[in-house]
Amino acid sequence: MKSIRSKIMAFGAVAALALAFASCTTYRPVAASSGVVGEKKGEASASYILYFPLNQNNSMLEAANNGGIKNVATVDQKIFTVLGLYTKVTTIVTGN
Repeated sequence: MKSIRSKIMAFGAVAALALAFASCTTYRPVAASSGVVGEKKGEASASYILYFPLNQNNSMLEAANNGGIKNVATVDQKIFTVLGLYTKVTTIVTGN
């Protein structure tokens, strides 16, 4: 009986550790225009803990300003999350 209990405890510990390190990154397109995709790229990020914002400045305008972009060609978002507890949303703008 003691052997089964120790195996269950070990399995639970491994499962909890795997769950603690689980994360996911997703990319999604937001917008595109007829502008030429240039070499310039700008990013702006916002972070959340339990969906409460820590900082909120991931707008397309902020990303374009950070990259020195005047004519926007594409806008994408990169979403990184760890168990839904911590989320970072990054807006990525390309153009000239």
